[in-house]
Amino acid sequence: MTVATLATLAISIYLHAQKQIPLPQTHPWVHDGPMDNIIWTRSYREYWDAVAPTTLGLLARYSDIIGIGQVSQRTNDHFTVTVDHALVGCTNGAVLVVYDRYEINGEYTPYENWLQYYCPNYFPTNQSRIIFAVSTNVYDFGFTRMFWSHAEIPLEPKYVLNNISLSYLNRSWWYVDRDDGLLLTQFTNVLQAVRFDRNWTNYFYLCRDGANSPSDRVREDSFEDLCSLCFDSTDEQKQLILDDPLVDQKHKDRLNAWLLIKPTLPDAP
Repeated sequence: MTVATLATLAISIYLHAQKQIPLPQTHPWVHDGPMDNIIWTRSYREYWDAVAPTTLGLLARYSDIIGIGQVSQRTNDHFTVTVDHALVGCTNGAVLVVYDRYEINGEYTPYENWLQYYCPNYFPTNQSRIIFAVSTNVYDFGFTRMFWSHAEIPLEPKYVLNNISLSYLNRSWWYVDRDDGLLLTQFTNVLQAVRFDRNWTNYFYLCRDGANSPSDRVREDSFEDLCSLCFDSTDEQKQLILDDPLVDQKHKDRLNAWLLIKPTLPDAP
């Protein structure tokens, strides 16, 4: 067996091992179901750093370009997609070049080429059909409300990238038939509720019901997005959450604890 083959095998085993991340099960507010299939994470903290800014709600709300299209010309750090169903910030027939990026110490940088080589499912395969949510604007979500009362995004970007980029590799795109289409349906419904026809109640029901979806990604993202709604809601909305028998008790416990703190968030401009 050659040195190159041994190296390839060792890296493959190592990367597979990184998928087995123990969840902090003792924390009552943490999603404790199956996690989304993210490969390059070495700890739960890294996993959370990947999930937190790329839930379906945040992708729908803050992505500059969202669409469905066919992939071509894939390389180690970018791929081309021809849009056949434009949703946000693009037109049918547009040809987009999409790059990878990853946050390291607060700065977004491309992954090393070798990682793309050994982890081919970071990028979609050639000629596949995907939905994608990509950006050039990068926002700081630390103190960002998920659901403003108007359609415009009332924030200046933290910085602007030179290329159209994925927020986090294979969480910013997926095949249209993934999870029997459940992920695509949930995302387009969320997109409608938070971007096009903004309706807090409809979005709340999508998160509540999505938290019980057969799709691991829908279930986990809905859980996290519902947490955000618990934090950012009016008194009437909080009561609706608390009174709903279909809301997971974890969310009600979290909301009750949050009410004791009574934080004050800045008003939207």
